[in-house]
Amino acid sequence: MKKIALIVFLISAFSLSAKQADSLFVKANKLYQNENYTEALAIYQQIEKNSIQSDALFYNIANANYKLNRIAPAIYYYEKTILLNSRNNDAKFNLTFAKQMALDNIEPLPKTLSQRFNNGFILKLTYNTWAWIAVGLSFLFALLFLLYHFSFSSTKKRLYFVTSILSAVFVLLTLVFAYQNYRISKSIKYAIVFEQQTDIKTAPTLSSEVSFQLHEGTKVQLLEHLDNWDKIKIADGKTGWILSEHIKEL
Repeated sequence: MKKIALIVFLISAFSLSAKQADSLFVKANKLYQNENYTEALAIYQQIEKNSIQSDALFYNIANANYKLNRIAPAIYYYEKTILLNSRNNDAKFNLTFAKQMALDNIEPLPKTLSQRFNNGFILKLTYNTWAWIAVGLSFLFALLFLLYHFSFSSTKKRLYFVTSILSAVFVLLTLVFAYQNYRISKSIKYAIVFEQQTDIKTAPTLSSEVSFQLHEGTKVQLLEHLDNWDKIKIADGKTGWILSEHIKEL
């Protein structure tokens, strides 16, 4: 009985927390609509502190920061929104405007054919979405195979056989895409520079030479971590070391 009571309590607490979050979210939205961006942002951040993550919440946090001319947080939360929901076109559209506020104008290196394919197709969906597509295609394959097996017409048998083989091929392809997406998502980490201006060093020490400088809002790729330093790579291929406290990982 104690275990049952504990489970009921946890479910009730979660339900109450969700209701409170919804209520706070509506309140923050009203404040935002009335252009009380600072107050709205404070409530959005209060919701986030309760370990609630959603693309709608991150999108509104980004918008509030953008209205307050806070470049780095705006870009950070637009990027977080897109990570959670790659089909959020509003976040992608607003991100382009937010990036125009950043001082660093870094010309990216030309992408290889495989990188263009990954970015333009495989990474358009999350690995979970690719996995669900594979599951759906597996059911389709099973259905087509059964229709092939129990069909008496030679024409229909040929049709069901060919389409079942094609669906099996697509199952394998989507599984490959899901794995590739997962591998890229887990192996490549990015961060946003939050310091107004920071020196990028040639080595992870304060006494080392300055390689170049970056400003708030710039997106960097994380390569290595050592003590309180991170080795980063920017879009044009340059690498260097930055103090970990000057960036925030996505």
